[in-house]
Amino acid sequence: MITPHKLPHTVVETGQSSHRDMKTVWLIVPLPFRIPFVSNTIAYYLLPSIQGVFVFMWTIISILALKNAVILYWNRSRDFARDYVDNEKAPIRHIVAISCYKEPVDLIARSIQTMADQTLVHRITMVISFEQKTPDKEKKCEILNEMFEKCGFERMIFTIHPYGMENEIPGKCSNSNYGLRTAIKEIDITDDEMDNILVTTCDADSKFPPQYTAALSSKYLKENRPALSTIYQLPLFYNWKLDSLSFATRVTGLLRSFLILAKKGDFVHPGYQMDNIICLIRWMGVMQRRLRISMIPVPVLSGPTS
Repeated sequence: MITPHKLPHTVVETGQSSHRDMKTVWLIVPLPFRIPFVSNTIAYYLLPSIQGVFVFMWTIISILALKNAVILYWNRSRDFARDYVDNEKAPIRHIVAISCYKEPVDLIARSIQTMADQTLVHRITMVISFEQKTPDKEKKCEILNEMFEKCGFERMIFTIHPYGMENEIPGKCSNSNYGLRTAIKEIDITDDEMDNILVTTCDADSKFPPQYTAALSSKYLKENRPALSTIYQLPLFYNWKLDSLSFATRVTGLLRSFLILAKKGDFVHPGYQMDNIICLIRWMGVMQRRLRISMIPVPVLSGPTS
């Protein structure tokens, strides 16, 4: 179903832009060149101290990355569905939202196929969100619908995000926000069902392992359904065919293998571009508490970024 204008827009207060971050950058970057003119003694102590802080930070990052790699290795053959399917009180369902713009339809289809290959595909509502300015959007929706309408999804929903809505900027945040709000309205979810539905947002070039939804459900139930206190994320590896790329690209990709995406029952701020850090900060503000980030022990591949 294609729904371009049916959903009323909820006005969301946007963040105020500021040049403070750029001022900080311009203050710090030329610091090694300015300090020696002030005092050589200060330079001798200050510059190695700054370098030491960064070395310490990257050491911690490397240790945590190694820890995550070990966890992924231990769980590489685990059947997560066996942990809970026969014992769950109510089936855990999933809403997976893919934000699209000008990506080729075959790229989008490859990402959706990884969801169609899930061991629990019958529990997934697939939301595919396009922009109003996407070329040939109706044709892309028709092609994708024909390809996946019989693959086993609980349902497929196509949305088209209108251009120029108040308090929004074009990008993934506003696209995901509109797509999820439309999907929630169409599914007509009751308050009693909210604890049994997990929401995943991703890009059009993400590849998930077949055990992703099962691993997410298993982790969620194992931690006793912490719907309002935990964001679930999984290790994100950038760049398909990473082994065939240059050394610099491989290093960049591996060092950016942080955790990403999975949140229970909230929407995305449409006044920003990227959704990960902004969502975390916003949700903590709404809940008035710190939110825990819990790792899902399976990886996801993101498309070429370098």
